[in-house]
Amino acid sequence: MKKLVLTLITITCVSLIISCTKDVSPEPDISATPTPSSCDTISFTQDIKPIISANCAISGCHVYNGPPPNLTDDNIIKAQADGGRIQARVINGPAYMPTTGRLPDAQINIIQCWLDAGAPLN
Repeated sequence: MKKLVLTLITITCVSLIISCTKDVSPEPDISATPTPSSCDTISFTQDIKPIISANCAISGCHVYNGPPPNLTDDNIIKAQADGGRIQARVINGPAYMPTTGRLPDAQINIIQCWLDAGAPLN
């Protein structure tokens, strides 16, 4: 009887652990995102800010009262770009941000275009 109860408890615990999943937001639609060949159309407001908002300025990451820098502030984002931190952490690595995994190449190309253009807050 003890063996049966112990087995049932073990199976229940293992089932609960295995069934736990992380709630992952759907990938943003980047089909309408400019390609590197159209770098002149890159806009901070339309292209860069949404990438940062979806991947960096999220709960537990670079937000107010989170680990610095606070990437909800456009001026701080600009300062990080001008200081080379975005290039170093998002593009070059080796310790890539976000910590959940490197951004898709299309988003990295957009950020690189923006950096190459002087990281305007347009």
